[in-house]
Amino acid sequence: MTDLDKVNRVVTQFCADVVREPLSYFSEADLQSQLFARLIAAFPEMVPTSVKRGPDDRGKSTYRTSRVHREYGAGGGRRIDLCVFAESDVGALNESSLQADGRYLTPEFLIELGTEKTVDTRAHIQNDLNKLEKAKVRGYLIHFERDVTVADPGTRRRDLTEKRIDDHLKADFRLLKVPANVVHLCLLLRIRRSTTRIWGKCEFHASGSRDWQKVSLSRVQDRVLAALKQAEAGR
Repeated sequence: MTDLDKVNRVVTQFCADVVREPLSYFSEADLQSQLFARLIAAFPEMVPTSVKRGPDDRGKSTYRTSRVHREYGAGGGRRIDLCVFAESDVGALNESSLQADGRYLTPEFLIELGTEKTVDTRAHIQNDLNKLEKAKVRGYLIHFERDVTVADPGTRRRDLTEKRIDDHLKADFRLLKVPANVVHLCLLLRIRRSTTRIWGKCEFHASGSRDWQKVSLSRVQDRVLAALKQAEAGR
């Protein structure tokens, strides 16, 4: 299994699990922690760097590090939520700051996360895309939007909520100009209504589409994986 296959599998399962239990996160930091643990499980190996363990430069023993990191430097004072290094690149790290000759490495995979708590969604997304396009293989923009309005279809409150979602979230994602090596996944979750059944509880939007699709909770993993494969085919 390739590194891309591993990351895609982690991302699809992560998305499906969050959709099934949307209260699994309070903040973006919770999502980072969940995804970090899954990536570590997928890439458990510790890889040798070029940072010597002792002062003798002739020594062969070097420190090791994981291929997976959080808040790694992206240049210009920016940080990336999650990244996965190529195993072959880790050996180039020759400073304790996990830099190579004073610069941050460019990881194979970069991941940025977002939630409904983002203040300015459009600006936040554009900043994320600027970082993600640096990925050697693939960048992922994953956004979860929870609609917690307790109002049923046909009510004024529901109409106002849907207008807000259409005018902001959906409009922002339709206007995205996504780099070729980046895939974006947005999952809109309606989790509070008085009715026992919620039609359109989950809506999904991904790279290469202007439409939002209603997705059964049991099919989220399949739909996300299909979007990732479609993005790969279009590269």
